[in-house]
Amino acid sequence: MTQTVEQGDLSGPIPPHFAEIMWPEVPSMVDEVLQAIRESIPEFAHRTTGKHGQLLRRGIDCILTSFIQRVADPTASFEARDAVCRQLGRFEAREGRSLDSLQAAYRLGLRLVWRRSIEVGNRYGIAPSLVATMGDSIIAFIGDLAEQSVRGHQEELARASKDLRERRARLLRHILDGGGAVAERAARAAWTPAEEITLVALRPGAADPGRPLDPGVLADWDSAEPCLLFPGALGPDRTARLEELLTGLPAVISVTVPLTGAPSALRWARRVFSLADEGIIAGAPLMRCEDHLLTLWLLADQELTEQIARRAFAALDAFTTGRRERLLETLGVWLSTRGTAADIGEQLKVHPQTVRYRMRQLESALGDALTEPDRRFAIDLVLRARAAKGAFGS
Repeated sequence: MTQTVEQGDLSGPIPPHFAEIMWPEVPSMVDEVLQAIRESIPEFAHRTTGKHGQLLRRGIDCILTSFIQRVADPTASFEARDAVCRQLGRFEAREGRSLDSLQAAYRLGLRLVWRRSIEVGNRYGIAPSLVATMGDSIIAFIGDLAEQSVRGHQEELARASKDLRERRARLLRHILDGGGAVAERAARAAWTPAEEITLVALRPGAADPGRPLDPGVLADWDSAEPCLLFPGALGPDRTARLEELLTGLPAVISVTVPLTGAPSALRWARRVFSLADEGIIAGAPLMRCEDHLLTLWLLADQELTEQIARRAFAALDAFTTGRRERLLETLGVWLSTRGTAADIGEQLKVHPQTVRYRMRQLESALGDALTEPDRRFAIDLVLRARAAKGAFGS
C-alpha cells in the first residue's frame, strides 16, 4: 500500500539517505533556478543581479536546503526558511508589488527541484515512483512558502501604513503650529500641499473609527484635541462621506482657508464647540463654522466687549437693573431695524408711547453717542454681542 504523505512531511516512502545524494546538487540547482526565474518571470529579470540578486540567491539556497533537510530529518525546523520567505514578502511590499511574481518563482523553482530529484534518483537507482511521491509534499511546501510570504507582505504593508499615518500626523501638527518648510515635510508624508484647506475639529478624546480616509486627508487622532485636514472645500458629497466616516462623532467643519490659515480655522472651529456647550448656539452632531461667523466675531474677545460696554453705557448706571435692561433692549431693536415707534412697539409687545418714552431717556442719557457714527457702531456691536450671548444688562 502506498503511504500517504502528510503536509510538511517529506519522509514518506523516500529513503532518508536520498538527502545525502541531493546535497551536492544544491549549488547547481540554485544557479538553475535563478536562471530560470530570470528568463521566465519578467518582473524578476532585473532583480537577479546586484543587491536584489544576492537576496534572491540566499532565499533560493535556504529554501532548497530546508527542503532537502526535511527529507533527511522529518523533525527539522523550518524557522530559517520561514524567516527568508517573510523577508522576501516584505521586500515585495516595500517595492510596491503584489506576491504574484514571487509565488510564480516558488512554483518554478520547486518544479525544477522535483525534476532534478527524479534525475538524481535515476542516477542512484532510486525508483522514479518513489521520488514522484514527493509531488504532494512539494505542493504543500509551496503553500507553506506562500503563507509565510503573505505574512511578511502584510506585516510590511501594516508597518508602512502606520509609518505613513505617523508622518502625516506630525505634518498636520506642524501645519497647525504655523511651521515652515511644509513642502519638504509633505513630500516625506506623501502628501501634496493644497492651496486651500478645511479643518474638521473633533471632541477631545475622539477615537479613530478605523474607516479609511481619502488619500489627501491628514489626520491626527492622538492629540488631546483630534482633528482632520481636508484639501479644498467640503461640499455636500464630501460632507456626506465625512458623516459616514465619523459614525456619529461630534465635529465642527471650519471655514475654508489658505493652508497658512489652518491654525486660525481650527481655533474658530473649536470655539464653535464652546458656543454650543454654553448654549449660545444650537448644538448638532456636525456643525459648520460658516453658520456662526458673526457670533464667533462678536464673541471673539468677551472681556474687550465688556470694556466697551462699560464705557458706552456708563450713563445708564443711574437706572435700576430692570430699567436698564429694558432700555438696552429697546435700543437694540431701534439700531437693528430703524423702525417707527409703532414697529418697535409691536416687536417688543409694548405701546408705541412706551417706545417713545424710552428713546427720549436714551437720548438724554447717551447724548451724542447715538448720532456719532463710530460710537453708535460700537454700541450696536456690543448689543449684538450681548444678544448673541443672551445676556442683556450685565
